[in-house]
Amino acid sequence: ADEIRELWMEYENNATLEAKVVKDFDKVEMILQALEYEKEQGRDLEEFFQSTAGKFQTGVGKAWAAEVASRRK
Repeated sequence: ADEIRELWMEYENNATLEAKVVKDFDKVEMILQALEYEKEQGRDLEEFFQSTAGKFQTGVGKAWAAEVASRRK
């Protein structure tokens, strides 16, 4: 239980590169899901993309977010 709590706090505090990658992937997953809903339901879910804009902390997170965004067009 202590190890899980420590890992959770590491994530919450954004304390390591791994925590930053996980947070970025969480945001990528959200915009990827929004993209899927847009395509399936024909809705504009721009607010999801705007809520993550400029908030990616790692190179891989930024690259994946850019890839998802490029598929909207």
